[in-house]
Amino acid sequence: MFKRITKKEAERLIAKFYDIESRLQELLNRNPEEAIREAREIKLIDKDFVEYFNLNQVKACILVNAGSLIRDKNALEEGLRIFQWCYEQYPNPGIAYNLANGMSVMVGTPPHNADWLDHQERTRHDRNKIRQYFWKAADGKKFDNLQRSIALTNLGNQFSASFRYGDAQDAWSFALKADPKNGVAACCAARNLFHLYQLNMGSDATLEQIKRLSRIIRLNKGELTRYTSQKEADDILNFASKWDEPLAQPLFESSYVQWVKDERLALAPTLEAVNPTPETLDWLCLPGIKVPAGEEQPIIFSMFNMLKSDYILARDLTWQALDRDHWADIEGFASTFDGALYGADTSALILAHRSVLDILDKISVFINRYFEIGENMKDVNFRKLWRVPKIVGGGRPLKDKVTEIINSGVLALYGLVELSGDYNSDDGIFNTHKNIRNSSTHRFLILHEYLLPEEGGSFEEVKRFEFAQFQEEVLQALRIARSALQILVLSIKQNEDILSKDSEGLVLGIDVPDFRRS
Repeated sequence: MFKRITKKEAERLIAKFYDIESRLQELLNRNPEEAIREAREIKLIDKDFVEYFNLNQVKACILVNAGSLIRDKNALEEGLRIFQWCYEQYPNPGIAYNLANGMSVMVGTPPHNADWLDHQERTRHDRNKIRQYFWKAADGKKFDNLQRSIALTNLGNQFSASFRYGDAQDAWSFALKADPKNGVAACCAARNLFHLYQLNMGSDATLEQIKRLSRIIRLNKGELTRYTSQKEADDILNFASKWDEPLAQPLFESSYVQWVKDERLALAPTLEAVNPTPETLDWLCLPGIKVPAGEEQPIIFSMFNMLKSDYILARDLTWQALDRDHWADIEGFASTFDGALYGADTSALILAHRSVLDILDKISVFINRYFEIGENMKDVNFRKLWRVPKIVGGGRPLKDKVTEIINSGVLALYGLVELSGDYNSDDGIFNTHKNIRNSSTHRFLILHEYLLPEEGGSFEEVKRFEFAQFQEEVLQALRIARSALQILVLSIKQNEDILSKDSEGLVLGIDVPDFRRS
């Protein structure tokens, strides 16, 4: 891409680059308008020189940051265009992060009024891009832990704005794993849990986890301004100071429960601060349902029980598949001399991935029934339920019934709409799972202990993965399904709260007791 230069010339260019960057950064803090003017006057030389690329990055960074400070839309858009060019020339996590941050400022936050859905729909393509860029910036192999942690924090904020609380909690949790001193991530996670607790979707364990997160903030209060402004840091410390010290963290006796906790695979919102058992991992359940007097128990309770059963089985199957000693060695497989793995354990892992994603289609059938959307049950799936078929020369607006439900106050339902886009769209951050599912269902998916470069795509009938990589894919698929189930319950709770306020005549609330096998 760039012309070769001598080492001495490279050192001169680097020194010049850092001199311009530091001078403009100081000017940005003192006089953003002047910083924008000077950034626009940066003299760029031959496009084939690395200096052209680096100076463009500096110019874009100043235009975006200064434009954000003084709400100069033209500067913001100009900076984003330059960042986009830089990313096309040399895609890397740093530029992806800057693109995502700049676009986040352009999109803004959704209003807390009747225009919420309109804002989400109007900005959905931009927000899809933002999630993609933050996702790429969170690649731990290519970004240092501090920046990766910040990218994950911001990604969590994007999820949270669409009621995707499970996805958000995952992002903030992994942000803290990347950088345990990230008090902003800890505060976002704590506030999220407190909100769920106020909605009666938490327990004493939720409060204990909020205390633990608040303790992280207090212990690292001197680090807060590395992640946010002084004003926001003060607000975060004020929140953290309201919580007592947490109880001592117990040691977990069950390796299975510890694995579920570490990988965030429980249906319960939080397990970190109590000593959970397999019986308490998945207490997520439907709220009381309002039905006309004399009507029998709704079928949705049976449907939801099966959704939970399917999820728990897929998770347990994953756990067993990762324990190769669990499976008996079976002879009779032909050696293919390419590192491929054969046996019940590998097939079990592939089956776990496929079966847990089947839950998404079943959730759409549940939604169609409960909200009486009116689609033909045989045609309902997680891709088709939400939007009208693609219009020639246009987009895919939400179906009228889906819009009506969300505008009535069931905002969480939009979380499933957005999750469907991330899973089904070709550029969605979870689209790889859809492709894997299709390969494992209709063709052949083969796992390898090691993967030779030439084996990647030699046969259309076969898709190959390294075992370690595919293991991470399965864990992520479990988290996707778990998040969808949590959004489903929140959507139903919001709808039932609305029905309680609007109902006339005799309406009964059905609270179903716990099932116990005799």
